[in-house]
Amino acid sequence: MADGINFSNLTVDSSGRVRFSGIGSGIDYQAAIDGIIAARRIPVDTLEDRITANQDKITAYKDLQLLLSALKDSLNTLRGAVTFGGAGNVFEAKQAFASVSRSDGTTPSDAANLIGVTVTNAADTGAHTIEVLRTATAHKIGSGAFTSQTDNIGVARGGASGSISGSFNINGVTIDVMGTDSLQDLRDRINNANTGDNATGVSASIVSAGTNQNYLVLTADEAGTAITLDNETGGVLSDLGISDDGGTTLLNELQAPQTAQFYADGLLDASKYASIGVASDTAALSGYTSVAGGPHSFEIRDASGALLKTVSYSDTDTLQTLAANITDAGAGITATVVESDGQYRLNIVKDDGGAITLANDSSSLLSDLGVAKQPLLIERSTNTIDDLFDGVTLNLFQAEPGTTIRIEVEQDLSAVKTAVASFVEAYNTVKAYINAQSQPSTSTDETDEEATSVLFGSNVVAGVEAGLSRILGGGTPGVDPDYSVLAQIGITFVDNNAVADPLLADTLEIDEAALDEALLNDPDAVRQLFGFEMTSSDSRVTLLGFSGETTYNRDGYTLNVTHDGTKITSANINGVPGSVTIEGNVLKATDATGAAGLTLFYSGTGDASIELDYTVGIGARMFHEIDSFIDSQTGSVQSEIDGLTDQNTVSQERIGAMLERLDYQRAQLTSRFIAMETSLATMNRILDSIKQTVDAWYAES
Repeated sequence: MADGINFSNLTVDSSGRVRFSGIGSGIDYQAAIDGIIAARRIPVDTLEDRITANQDKITAYKDLQLLLSALKDSLNTLRGAVTFGGAGNVFEAKQAFASVSRSDGTTPSDAANLIGVTVTNAADTGAHTIEVLRTATAHKIGSGAFTSQTDNIGVARGGASGSISGSFNINGVTIDVMGTDSLQDLRDRINNANTGDNATGVSASIVSAGTNQNYLVLTADEAGTAITLDNETGGVLSDLGISDDGGTTLLNELQAPQTAQFYADGLLDASKYASIGVASDTAALSGYTSVAGGPHSFEIRDASGALLKTVSYSDTDTLQTLAANITDAGAGITATVVESDGQYRLNIVKDDGGAITLANDSSSLLSDLGVAKQPLLIERSTNTIDDLFDGVTLNLFQAEPGTTIRIEVEQDLSAVKTAVASFVEAYNTVKAYINAQSQPSTSTDETDEEATSVLFGSNVVAGVEAGLSRILGGGTPGVDPDYSVLAQIGITFVDNNAVADPLLADTLEIDEAALDEALLNDPDAVRQLFGFEMTSSDSRVTLLGFSGETTYNRDGYTLNVTHDGTKITSANINGVPGSVTIEGNVLKATDATGAAGLTLFYSGTGDASIELDYTVGIGARMFHEIDSFIDSQTGSVQSEIDGLTDQNTVSQERIGAMLERLDYQRAQLTSRFIAMETSLATMNRILDSIKQTVDAWYAES
């Protein structure tokens, strides 16, 4: 019965199985099965919709996390974090200004031409002075002239090929000179020796003064350090035009090594005295002092006050004879007369650099000559000096004796202002996002995703908003009442009635003039408004850290320490047992008191009862409050993300199981319909056979 088959009822499923629908019955059983399965799939669709909604929420919560993390970062330098050298505290940021002056009436060079100054947060505010007498220079040695950089060095020096060979040492490292070398080969070999653990500290270069004038130049890497050349073989130093005596005498010393020398902050050298300048070193003292007759005397004593020498003089002595009277090899004292610009000065030096004192002058010689301690000459082997003033690096560009450079280090209030502005911007971004998520959907179209706030009604978002608002509105207790809330430094909430965009409601704005005034008038009060500030009645206690649990107490806290002279044996806060854990000299407050999270270092060696007072600013509290939202283990936002993720995992597992059951049910339904169609087809064949038989009977009759 081919004409009874409806091929439109033939289908092929995704697994490649051929199915026939309604062949015998004329019923479209495939459509019937699809309808049945679709009805039974409704719970799966519901779960899939829930997964999609949850994923949208997860994405929104992660966006909130990122915004909160940015807000936390903006508070990191405002919160009073305890960091090495104050590097993590913007209120410790410094800036430096340099100015110049001279006392002789001449015009000094610009400060920027003489010195460069950079500062870190570790620098102390205040002023320093420096007078650069000379800059450090690197030792430079030149060779003789070579006619070529690439020809054999023997030929390039005017000799035969291979005529220059041997070796020499640079700072104890052997340099081989091959007969086949060119000037470039020798340069490269010297530079190769300036690598590794046993580097020479000397670099080689080639300077071309003209077509046939090429010079090998050796330069010490460290200024002020001499290059040592020795252990010559084959006469190579002489052949190269560097030295004729094995390195002792240099033929072309291009630049002698010298250290940087300068005076700083008016420091005086207790081992050196000098007089004012006088017109003659051979005229009698009576001619330019009030000394009369004699003998007179003064004493030279050491740092402990012990007498080193009694110097006798009379009005007939000269500056030269006075210097001879003072000089005493046994006492280690040397006096000289130095001439400069037609003036003569008496210099007195303790040979070993020890401190000396000139005292008990029986006449007026010392005062008449203006004998006084001399500036302390400071030397460095480099022009980059980072160990003179804490947190200050100086780069010496040019020496100018007689020019005093004044360096003023001040708090960098512009950095503070920038940090405050960054905080306000980050807070406003978070607040605008929360406002957007707090708007109910205004669209009746459920497919309009942009009109739907996926976190609308979220308790977590409400908790974040409430926590931040509580801190902003609460200000900082315990600080100067004139600087206890943000509005007092020019940071206020916007006027919601004047804001066109509802997403900007309750955001912050800055009155820059008011903020500038607050920073200029009392930057310390602004710092306390934002950060964690602690004072201690004992300087042996140092703050190492604090946490979000470290709370303000109007009455302060008392730290009690028991020390047996070797170690801390016990400690507590406010007498509460177990309120402090001890790790060597580090004391950590537990949650037994409001000081929980406070970490201190005690450097004392005896018992102590120490009063601690601290305030916890807006920045410090908000920093740790945000942690309670975004902490990867315990944060409320992260917990919500984890919960939604777990829900989706469970839902996905349920969907998988339900789809397996639906596939089984589809197969069962299909089998039953096929069985039914098969039975109907069989019945139809029997009926056809009967019909044919009956028809045959009637035809025969």
